[in-house]
Amino acid sequence: MAFTFDQNRCSRCVRICSRQQEQDEKSDKLHTEAEGYELASDGGYIELLKGALFLLFAYYNVRLFVVTVHGWEGYLTALFALLGEATAYYCLRNYTRSAGTHKTALGVFAGILTAFSVSHATISFFRMEQGRLAGRIQFYAEFVAFPLLFGLLLLAAVIIPLCHWRKRVAQQQAKAKVEIATNRAKLVMQSAKLKDKNELELERLNHFNEQIRMGNEYVDALAKFAEMKEREHAALARITNPEVRKEIANALGVKLDSPAVAPDAPSQNKPVQVWRGGQKVGNGLAGWRDDELPKV
Repeated sequence: MAFTFDQNRCSRCVRICSRQQEQDEKSDKLHTEAEGYELASDGGYIELLKGALFLLFAYYNVRLFVVTVHGWEGYLTALFALLGEATAYYCLRNYTRSAGTHKTALGVFAGILTAFSVSHATISFFRMEQGRLAGRIQFYAEFVAFPLLFGLLLLAAVIIPLCHWRKRVAQQQAKAKVEIATNRAKLVMQSAKLKDKNELELERLNHFNEQIRMGNEYVDALAKFAEMKEREHAALARITNPEVRKEIANALGVKLDSPAVAPDAPSQNKPVQVWRGGQKVGNGLAGWRDDELPKV
């Protein structure tokens, strides 16, 4: 039984491996077919055909203007006709490689210039400048074709580059740079204003400090002046002679409110109390003559 069980397991493993191998082979086959499949190319024969057609149109355009317009003006008009051919081919070739307004501009100028090229080539191919329309074709070739081609090429040279995506990118870059420069100018202006404000506040602080310093000096000088005046009055008060004091006060410009009081002097007639046996008997100066009063 064990042998039979192992044999069945091996058979299932073999079948599983075979199915996996078949699936891998199918997947590889599909991958090989996908890699070998080629889509239609946008170049090759079509590009050669396009180039050949524009060369043919260019030949008949040059022939029309060289034959119709005589002299160097015919060759100049033929040159602008060739430039129109080249511009039309450029627009058609790059139409699928662009997007947006640039693609629209390429399509518009490609259609207009190609229409003019085909018209000129048709007139030249059928020799219509020699038939019954010769007068009108002559007038068109001499007076209309050159300014018309010149105007179309000028518009194409201006409008197509302006519609290019790089111009929009450059416009956005220029706009961003203008915004950056504007913000930087505003920042510089604000910084200058703040600097001026700080300088103004500093000058105001210096002014206040100067006022404080001058006030302190004024107070110190006032205190010294008051002290000097007090010493002056004290010095005058110590002068006992009224005349001398008055003279000095006048010389100093000091006004005396009241005469100075002389320093305390001992009294010349101080009464003396006389006591006998614990009783007051009278004034000690009583009974004394003026010439007998004690001298102090």
